Amino acid sequence: MSASAPAAGAAARGGASPLALRLLAGGPADVAAIQSVLASAPGYFEAIQGVPPGPTEGVSLFTDLPPGRSYADKFVYGLCAGDALVGCADVVRGWNAPDKAVIGLLLLAETWQGRGLGRAFAALVEQAIGGWREIATVRVGVVAANTRALGFWRRLGYRETGERKHNPAFAAEIVVLEKPLRR
Repeated sequence: MSASAPAAGAAARGGASPLALRLLAGGPADVAAIQSVLASAPGYFEAIQGVPPGPTEGVSLFTDLPPGRSYADKFVYGLCAGDALVGCADVVRGWNAPDKAVIGLLLLAETWQGRGLGRAFAALVEQAIGGWREIATVRVGVVAANTRALGFWRRLGYRETGERKHNPAFAAEIVVLEKPLRR
């Protein structure tokens, strides 16, 4: 199953290519495309885990779930600029409360970063989440060592909740931020 939401007027590398959010089903082609995006962002993995992305990161994006959630609550999106998949996002509906959704990852390939596409990508993901009537708040968890990402989410209006999470897989604690969903 695949759904697209275009972002009119969004500029992509090398010209004005429209951005589109595509819901990915998790088949082999989707996993390979996501793995390619993740492999194209080694700086992110170095910042949060201290190592480059592993060969199964793409599979994990489709399979990892927080406690108490099912695959019916899990959504993996690709950001397309024309025909190229340039970013990926992982969203879980109903985490950690029925009226919340968490963006577990929003990542662009490094060659696409620094062009304003992250802001457009986040807006598209929030728009998709806005289709879920029960969701009033969007959450993100950012590894504190990833100061660039913390600044990004803060500029988008996300505010720290005061929650800190610890996960031994990450280089530092996770800072939780939230934002009311605008419809």
